This record gives sequence, structure tokens and C-alpha cells, in this order.
Amino acid sequence: MNSIMTLIRSLFGAALPLLAGTLPALAAAPDARPIGGRYALHREACAANDIFLTLKGDRLDLPVFSCTGLAFKPRTGGSGDSASWAVSAKRCEGEEGKPGPQKFAIEMRGTSMRILWPNGDKSALLIRCGQ
Repeated sequence: MNSIMTLIRSLFGAALPLLAGTLPALAAAPDARPIGGRYALHREACAANDIFLTLKGDRLDLPVFSCTGLAFKPRTGGSGDSASWAVSAKRCEGEEGKPGPQKFAIEMRGTSMRILWPNGDKSALLIRCGQ
């Protein structure tokens, strides 16, 4: 892995930080985590501070649901412009159901995120605010 990063640095030099900032799913190392931050349904919601999801450290917060103790495991098989992770949460709780562990997946495409739930449901595509 280090030799690959050395090759990328030698090819792109000073442009590498720009690439990493604009194409995080492509630039992310296989063991990287999803990009933390605040996510909304669209740019206007970001401007109005109408945040739908916050991912920070090992915590994920949605309007009526939150999880702590997140562990991320990279998933393979995605397209070249996306990255995804299997997520295990030690404890999730919300308005419905009993609190407890939960498993789901997160898919990143550029600065957008989607949650893939175990029952096959997908969240809306969420845009990272502040980008």
C-alpha cells in the first residue's frame, strides 16, 4: 500500500491534496473511514442548517435515531467512484424498537453519502455540508 501511495504522490505531487479533497472516495485508502461531518438532503438545507445526518468519530445521529460505538469495515465490489463500508454499531436507539446493536452499510460517492439498511432500504442521497 505504501508503494502505491508513493507512486501516486510522485505522479500528482502538489495536486494530491486537491484530489483528496474533491474525490475522497477515489483517494481514500482501503481501510479509510467514511468522511465525517454534517449531511443534508440538498445544498439549500445545508444553508438553512437543516441537517439530516451527523457522522462524528464513532457516532451517527439522525433526527429520530442514533448509534454509538461504530466500527467500519471496507466493502469491495463498488464502482470506481464510490467506496462503501459495513458498519457495526454497539448501540443504536430511536423512537421505534429496542435499543441494541445494529449493522448497516454506508456508501460514499464523492462528498455524498447513503445509508444501506439490512432490510434492503436505502436512505436518500445526502450531501455533505460545508463543501
